[in-house]
Amino acid sequence: MVKTLKLSRTQTMNSHTKPSRLTQAFISSIEANGAKQRFSDHKVAGLYLRIAPGGTKTFVIRYRKPDNASAEMNIGRADVVTLDMARDRAKKHLAQVPDGHDPIEARRQAAIEARNKKMETLEALAQAFKASPGFLSKKIRTQEFYESCLRVHILPRLGKRSIKEIGRKDIAAFLDQIYSEHSGPASNSARRTLSVLFSYATELELIDFNPVSAVKQRHRGGQRTRQLNDTELKRLWQALDNLEGVTSDVSDMIRLCLFLPARVNEIAGMEWAELNFNERLWTVRADRMKNNKPHELPFGEFCRSLLEKRRNSDAGNNPWVFPAKSGIEPMNGKVASRACNRLSKDWGWQPFGPHALRRGFTTKMAEKGVRLEILERALSHDVMGGRAIAHYDHYSYRDEKRELIWSASRKVVR
Repeated sequence: MVKTLKLSRTQTMNSHTKPSRLTQAFISSIEANGAKQRFSDHKVAGLYLRIAPGGTKTFVIRYRKPDNASAEMNIGRADVVTLDMARDRAKKHLAQVPDGHDPIEARRQAAIEARNKKMETLEALAQAFKASPGFLSKKIRTQEFYESCLRVHILPRLGKRSIKEIGRKDIAAFLDQIYSEHSGPASNSARRTLSVLFSYATELELIDFNPVSAVKQRHRGGQRTRQLNDTELKRLWQALDNLEGVTSDVSDMIRLCLFLPARVNEIAGMEWAELNFNERLWTVRADRMKNNKPHELPFGEFCRSLLEKRRNSDAGNNPWVFPAKSGIEPMNGKVASRACNRLSKDWGWQPFGPHALRRGFTTKMAEKGVRLEILERALSHDVMGGRAIAHYDHYSYRDEKRELIWSASRKVVR
């Protein structure tokens, strides 16, 4: 016997459930009365016509779950499903109830299986991940990092594979291949992206565990310490005026990396609206900063001259100091990184990038006795002392940072 939900006459009337003989004509003619109404079917126990206060008519089934809790499930709108169709659906769903099945749970599982079938391959999973709130809420730079790893390394090799068939052995072989064909850091980046994908799959219950977590990264990089010595700095500064294959935009970007202790992507995305030439002050918006806090950096005469030159060029007609060729976005800081990498190979130097310039700035200023809290503020690092100091110390240290940056600039161009 089907465990349908039985209501007493008092309960029936209070909940606006009315005994009736459901017919197609009755369903078409009955109107809303401003309250929720239910009309039970005289042929199929547990089938009801529900009318919302606004007039929407829906066929539902009411039954008891295995734990004896009441449940109600929609089986179709009355303007789409006929009464006979609703009775057939109700019989099918309610027939599962005596055996301990829950039609709502069965429908949920069916929806999950249908979704899972659409995401069987790693390529399909990646597409779903890129449309998820977890991906879209990340910073643009992080999104670009994942998309690059997917496009260059992961999807060409594993994209057509079923996510349920990719195991630790496959992942280990894949990472070894990236390591040998590209580099250790590239292998680590691919592992990081692949792990994020499989973590997303576990959240969706597509798989039971993340197989990447059991595979060690192939490259164990130590703390980066590369800096340019005074001789290298001098050669780089002098060469920036005439570097074969490096555009003036990229040369100017590298110059600013020498003048300012900012991250290369902060410089690459610099906007004219962020610059105050009267006060010689650059204020980076919070949403462009790694720590999501606005950051002030004074700039000296060398910087001002360079920026004025760019403002009087075609770049001055764009929102960005370094506009991309498309004119709809700024340049990516990777162009400066690639230029530095190529220079290090051409000149036989130990590899360096824009961050080596930022690191060298810090070291040289520390050697001159600049206080740590000034350096940390210039670098937009959290200053020791915790949230209490961060909350109450509103002093911007603008003058100290100005002297610090001016001193570093003189050292570069002397």
